[in-house]
Amino acid sequence: MSHPVTPRRSTRSSAGSASDPASPTSPSKSRPKSTPRRQLIPAAAKEEEGEDERSTINALLEALPGRRAQASDLLRLLAPAPALPLLLYGGAATGKTRALLLALRHILPRPRLVAYAALRSLPSPRSLFASLLSQLSPPSSSSASCRKRVPDKPSDFVAALRDALATHCAQGESVYLVFDNLEVVRSWDKGGQLLALILRLHDLLRLPQVVLVYVSSATPDAYYSMTGSVEPNHIYFPDYTVDEVRDILMRGHPNPKLYTSFLSVVLKPLFRVTRRVDELGAALEPLFRRYCEPLGDMNAVPDESTKRRLFEHIQPHLAVALNETFSVPMRASVDQCKDGNSGVKASTKRQFSGRDSLSTELEFHMSVSAKYLLLSAFLASRNPATLDAALFDSTGGSDNHKRKRKSSQASINMKDTMVEEMLMKGPGTFPLERLLAIFQCITSVSKDDLSDVECPDSMMNGSGMTGLMSDILLQLSTLCNSNFLSKSRSCPLEGSARYRSNIDEDLALKVARSVSFPLSKYIYRR
Repeated sequence: MSHPVTPRRSTRSSAGSASDPASPTSPSKSRPKSTPRRQLIPAAAKEEEGEDERSTINALLEALPGRRAQASDLLRLLAPAPALPLLLYGGAATGKTRALLLALRHILPRPRLVAYAALRSLPSPRSLFASLLSQLSPPSSSSASCRKRVPDKPSDFVAALRDALATHCAQGESVYLVFDNLEVVRSWDKGGQLLALILRLHDLLRLPQVVLVYVSSATPDAYYSMTGSVEPNHIYFPDYTVDEVRDILMRGHPNPKLYTSFLSVVLKPLFRVTRRVDELGAALEPLFRRYCEPLGDMNAVPDESTKRRLFEHIQPHLAVALNETFSVPMRASVDQCKDGNSGVKASTKRQFSGRDSLSTELEFHMSVSAKYLLLSAFLASRNPATLDAALFDSTGGSDNHKRKRKSSQASINMKDTMVEEMLMKGPGTFPLERLLAIFQCITSVSKDDLSDVECPDSMMNGSGMTGLMSDILLQLSTLCNSNFLSKSRSCPLEGSARYRSNIDEDLALKVARSVSFPLSKYIYRR
């Protein structure tokens, strides 16, 4: 009786022999291949990425001498895209904007869209809204976006900005919004509210692909708010040291040895006055030409005797440059000018950077008629046209004490809304007829000598009026060419050109003070 044959249990060795390709009876099965090259490819890719990152950092550091720590922080905080807001702060001419723009070119992956708002060159919140929305609109719809109405209210701007950014974020793109010179917003009308809105954009938009970057000369304490919003990361840009300034000035010079000997003589005395690279560069350029006057060849390498001769030649010119270039009025002299004692003048060396806000005198010459014309344009852009009759009446503007009817709460709220919209829109436009009417009113109430504006009654006939009108139009054309005024296109309804004032209230007050005109009485305020 035969027993059934139990099949042998297949072992690992028998399975390997069964699948041996040398055996003719074994079926052809593919063995799992070893992947040594697949293990080397990611390592090579990582090495290449590391080399690219190192080359990126080296290129950025080479372009930004003296800013190694700041450049590393920028590359770390700007990428990857889902990042917190970033605040770059420091003094003027410390390389904040340059470092940011270069870092945006070197970060990986490189951003496809960067919306940059230079707040110092924007006159009003409405112009800021229009600038950002135009940069975020696609190029194909640029003509359509020009016809689109720019939002006046901040809430409408946030909604329009969210819609414009959502289009790019849906495609997986990273968008960087840069607000340069953030401290300028405080000088705008209702700038505090707009500044709080700009700092809260990260919470309002809630788009992780959008990175907000603020550049300011004020410290982070100036922007601290107790609203519970996300605070930005900070990167501080200190003033340059004398060695860093020397490295910056030496870059790309055709004769480095000659320029090194020149900087060893003049840089430290000037560096005690100011550390701004732009001011130092402007002061060193004429001094270097004076320094090279005894040399016949600009490519010559000076020896010790030549250096001593060049030092003796430049020493008197250096003392003159220190006394003339960096002198500004003292605060005491400005207070005396405000009190009417403008005869006493004093000066001191410059100890701060930025715009000189203490000067009360004009830094340019302008005729009296042009000053009054500029003040008329400022009032026409600032004040609503409906208030001209009340401000420029025969009793001297706002000095009249007529009994007024008490306004209701609804009219007060409507008036406040209109004023807010007017302030958000910025300077308004006006026709030539309104400018001339305001010009005639403010010159009639002025107590100054307007010999170049007024003319005798015998000259107020046809030819005399033509001559006066041509003079005013000539002054108007000069103000437009000097960019004090802007001339827009002709209105299709009125058929005449319209103008807009480009000066701020500080400059207008300086012009009014120079002709003793009470400008504050005629400015409409809320």
